[in-house]
Amino acid sequence: MERETMTPLASSYRAALATAATDALRRRRRPQQLPGRTVVVQGHQIPADLVARYAALFHRSGEPLDPQDVPSVLVHVAAFPAAMELMSDPEFPLPLLGMVHLENRVVHHAAVPSGTPLTVAASATALAPHPSGTTVDLVVTVHGPTGSAREDGDSPQLLWEGTSTYLAAGVRLQGQERPPRPGHPEFMAPALTARWSLPGSTGRDYASVSGDYNPIHLNPVTAKALGQKGMIAHGMYLAGRMLAGREPAGGGFSWGIEFATPVLLPGTVSLNFDHPAPGRTKVTAWNGRRQRPHFTGSITVDTVDGSEA
Repeated sequence: MERETMTPLASSYRAALATAATDALRRRRRPQQLPGRTVVVQGHQIPADLVARYAALFHRSGEPLDPQDVPSVLVHVAAFPAAMELMSDPEFPLPLLGMVHLENRVVHHAAVPSGTPLTVAASATALAPHPSGTTVDLVVTVHGPTGSAREDGDSPQLLWEGTSTYLAAGVRLQGQERPPRPGHPEFMAPALTARWSLPGSTGRDYASVSGDYNPIHLNPVTAKALGQKGMIAHGMYLAGRMLAGREPAGGGFSWGIEFATPVLLPGTVSLNFDHPAPGRTKVTAWNGRRQRPHFTGSITVDTVDGSEA
């Protein structure tokens, strides 16, 4: 399915609410397989003013960001509505509302410019049983404009690709067998090298930039109604904080983040930034009071020959 405009996140959330109401009213059973379609948006542009607002949120130094080199998480923000359109489809087997963000894996191949027509494609894959429900991967790619082909081919250059894994807790598809719950070693906090203090407005501040007004991030009452202990930080906000000031200019790096327990707002996050090898950063974040992990992450810069540093 190709189009020239991106479906707004608000429209996807409204569609998800309507589908949830219909499912409850009619006791409709959702499909048991993923929709066999890819959402493709041609000519999508990332506004330069969005880069400036992102910089104001994450880069407290006040220095502007290069609008021709959009931060990696902002690329995700700009492109992910295509994946949200898939997840809000009535034929999608898992309910969008209340879905839990587990992991992101991103390869940022080259600089992504703002104000330039890009091609965004989104598809869903890897529907799989999980000890707590069912998971799915949403795969998004961003290609450069026509005429931005690499020297070794005629296709537009692949600039950015990301995979986001989500969990629909408590949802079982027909024929699924619940896999055993893996054991986890006792968490041992590393040395403290940084601390984030996140105010109660964090979810609303990030939503004003990303357009992601998921109620679990905005209000403790709605968050609890959707199964959370209180309002929680966006996973991609945490990824943005992790990458701020650490991603190299011009692309050529990869990063990942895996979430363990939500960060309740307001809250404080303890962190360790470790550098086990040149070009590689490992990140551990945890609740210092309860000694429970929040997330682990990594940033890996490519070497000249294209291999990982």
